[in-house]
Amino acid sequence: MKERGTETVTGKLKGSMTIEMTLLMPFILGIFIFIIFSGFILHDKCIVNKACMSAALRGSEETDPDKALDMANEAISEVIPGRLIGKWDYSTRIDVGEDAVRVSFKGNTGMGGGLIRRLISPGTTGHDYECESYRLNEAEYIRTKRKSGAGYCL
Repeated sequence: MKERGTETVTGKLKGSMTIEMTLLMPFILGIFIFIIFSGFILHDKCIVNKACMSAALRGSEETDPDKALDMANEAISEVIPGRLIGKWDYSTRIDVGEDAVRVSFKGNTGMGGGLIRRLISPGTTGHDYECESYRLNEAEYIRTKRKSGAGYCL
């Protein structure tokens, strides 16, 4: 029996490739599933971070603390609903001060429950974000732009 490539002279195919792929396939599928779930978690983190920054920036535009709080809450309610992939249990806290607006986001996601979550991280997958935006002093902003020679009309 003389061998040529993967066929023998008798015309039968070798089965070593099938057995090797059978052993490798669970590892390959596991890597693909891990990459997909990592992408889902990263997507949700980006959305939450964007909501946090948007709330801080929009709240810092108002001088009245009550309006600033309303604007920050409105920004969060525009960004988060319907955009998160995982099931989130979260809470937000907005602190409006004279010089800055601080937004804190704390949440746990139910994404990757069961065996996959236990393999990736044994505890809860919690995320904490804090964003801060300083209030804009219009006169100082205009003076700074004039000094730089860029003008102040955008």
